[in-house]
Amino acid sequence: MANKLDLGKPEKFSAFHFYVKHILMTPWLYLWYKSITVIGKNNLKRNTPTILAINHQNTAMDPLTLVGIIFRPTIWLARADLYNKKALIPILHSFKILPIFRQRDGLKSLENNDLVFKKIVDVLSKNQIVGIFPEGTHWGFRRLRQTKKAIPRMVELAAKTYNYSLDSQKNPTLNLQVIPVGIYYDDYRKIRSNLFIKFGEPIPMKQYLAALQENPQATETEIKEAIDNGLRNVMIDIPQMDDTYNTVETLRTVCRDTTLKKFKFVGKKAEREFCADKKTIEIVENEENKTGTFLSSVQKKAAMFEAALQQSKFSTNLVLKNGYDAFRLIWNSMLSIALLPLYLCSLLLWTIDYIAMKKLSHIAKDPLFKNSIMFVGGRVFGIITSLIWVALWLIFVPLPWWTVFIFWIVRFLFWPMFIDYPRMVQETLQGIKFNIALQKKDKGVMLLCKVRDSLIDEYKKLLQ
Repeated sequence: MANKLDLGKPEKFSAFHFYVKHILMTPWLYLWYKSITVIGKNNLKRNTPTILAINHQNTAMDPLTLVGIIFRPTIWLARADLYNKKALIPILHSFKILPIFRQRDGLKSLENNDLVFKKIVDVLSKNQIVGIFPEGTHWGFRRLRQTKKAIPRMVELAAKTYNYSLDSQKNPTLNLQVIPVGIYYDDYRKIRSNLFIKFGEPIPMKQYLAALQENPQATETEIKEAIDNGLRNVMIDIPQMDDTYNTVETLRTVCRDTTLKKFKFVGKKAEREFCADKKTIEIVENEENKTGTFLSSVQKKAAMFEAALQQSKFSTNLVLKNGYDAFRLIWNSMLSIALLPLYLCSLLLWTIDYIAMKKLSHIAKDPLFKNSIMFVGGRVFGIITSLIWVALWLIFVPLPWWTVFIFWIVRFLFWPMFIDYPRMVQETLQGIKFNIALQKKDKGVMLLCKVRDSLIDEYKKLLQ
């Protein structure tokens, strides 16, 4: 069965892959997200065989985001059932995607992994990058799941293939490194949300060569643990498995500013907030381990805060800032009026695409897939509608033909306006409504603020 598996030549240059990656997808990615912050990318060394071990929380958006920010071609491992559709195989080859077989694919099919892993070793011997999600499947929780041993087995196979040699001339995978990569979305489903990606410190596999030869199983476990620890360092990992998970998630957001003021983290805004969130989780976890009662003592307050927040329909950011100052509200109001003509243009240019994206996203049974479907669908629809707009421009606009390229670029730049303008208007109206409710001492808003302050006070006790 294994010899019938066509894996193609993912290590070879593909003009189609280059075009889709750099021309179609990467610019669209930077318009899809409001901000993309990348830390530690310099850990990716040229001429070094590299495996990226990535946390998996947001379906196809996880590989798509990394494809957009890593210039070098990356070979990916994806679920094997995609290879069951013969029509998809050439497309998978073009996108440098190889299958990984699991028990659910049938015990006999697991034999195919030997062929896939050999292909991976061959790719790594050419100093390429391989991207793997060790958790196997995605889920919408900020927690590291039980990881698989695929990466340690690939490392062991690479070492065995070259007789565990410490001579780089005889072993082209000698300098193989595994880099943990953490991806953080401040909102999994929201278009124009913020994205934070952190490349961790490389884990050199050379240090395990001798041990792999003597005791491969124990060493594979050791490699797996090193990768797990590396992943926990670059991602938001809330260890709670029960309903107190939501309590920690609430504390993470409510107490972020308190942690930032206390510890004075440096770096870009997204990096500082990431460090603050990890510190908050660490502090809460230490207290829970010490007393065993902290989370249960604040659980009711956290649940009350989330319920009151949902009922009020105010944004979390607005409540945490205790409303917006007058200058910001006046500025946003003036900006909303000034940008209205541009927003109306964006409606003309993007409404049809957006409706098509939303319709297409309904085919997803898993809600987390909706964003991925809209992202890819939006790019496909964007090409089709762009061609229509180009034709209309050339026919009806009495300007030189080359101006159509300017129009094409400007059209895509209107996408952020199409998404962000209604949110700015809503944020301004919410800010006015919240400030009025605060002045009138509205019961719902006062309860919300009281519970918020109570949670922060409970957390501040842990900082003393």
